[in-house]
Amino acid sequence: MRYQQSTEAELLQLLAGNDSAAFEALYHRYWQQLYIFAFKKLRQADEAKDAVQDVFINLWQRRHHLQVHTTLQAYLYAAVRYEILRRYAAALKAGVSPAQVEQLVLAAPAQATDAVHEKELLQQLHTAVEQLPLKMKEIYLLSRNNHKPIAVIADELSLSEQTVKNQLSRALMRLRAHLKETAL
Repeated sequence: MRYQQSTEAELLQLLAGNDSAAFEALYHRYWQQLYIFAFKKLRQADEAKDAVQDVFINLWQRRHHLQVHTTLQAYLYAAVRYEILRRYAAALKAGVSPAQVEQLVLAAPAQATDAVHEKELLQQLHTAVEQLPLKMKEIYLLSRNNHKPIAVIADELSLSEQTVKNQLSRALMRLRAHLKETAL
C-alpha cells in the first residue's frame, strides 16, 4: 500500500536502493499503458509484451545509475520507442519488409508534434487547476499528483469519502470543460 501512494521520485530512490517492491510498484503503475503503446506500433501482442518486458529489465539493471531528466513516464515511453526501433532494425537485418519500418519512421515526426501538443495541454490543464476552488484543487492534486486513494484523502482532510468523490468529480468536469473551451 505504501508504494501505491509513493511519487515517482520516491520510487526511483527506493529502486536505486535495491527495493524490489518499489520496482514492482513502478511495473504495475506503467506496464499496461506501455504495452498498449508498444502494441499500437508493433501490432503483435507477444512482440509488444517482450519490448515492454525488456524495458523493465533494463530499468532494473540500470537502477543504480539511472538518470531521469523528465518524468519517469516520459523516460519509459522513450525507452519503449527505442526498443521498438531496435526491433525494427533487427527485423530489417533479418529480411523483413522495409515498408513496415518506413511506417514507424514516418510516425516519428508526429510523435514530436504530439510532445509539443502535450506540453500545451499540460499548460492549459495547469491553468485550469489553478482556477479551481481551493478545497477542490487540493483534493484534485492529492488524487492525481500524489496518487492518493479517496479514502486516504478523506481521512487527511477530515471529509467523508462521498464528499471527496463529489469534489473530484466536479473538478474533473470543470477541467474537461476548460480544456474543451480552449481547444475550440
